[in-house]
Amino acid sequence: MLLLTRKNRIKELCKSSGITMEELANQLLVSPSTVSQWANGKRPPFDSTKWKEIADIFNVRIDYVMGLDRIDPEHY
Repeated sequence: MLLLTRKNRIKELCKSSGITMEELANQLLVSPSTVSQWANGKRPPFDSTKWKEIADIFNVRIDYVMGLDRIDPEHY
């Protein structure tokens, strides 16, 4: 279940921020297929610093990106 939530958060954050997963991949210095695998729940980022980088890009908490925090970041 956690991977499903993570999948939805990465896609959701990309969509709400108006950036493509390819643009996110470029910012994270990974391939677009890697971001696609993360977003589709096929595998989480192996490097834990990538969670922080994703959170920083979208200006949200790491917990939110990982699906551990159910509170919408706009309500902080």
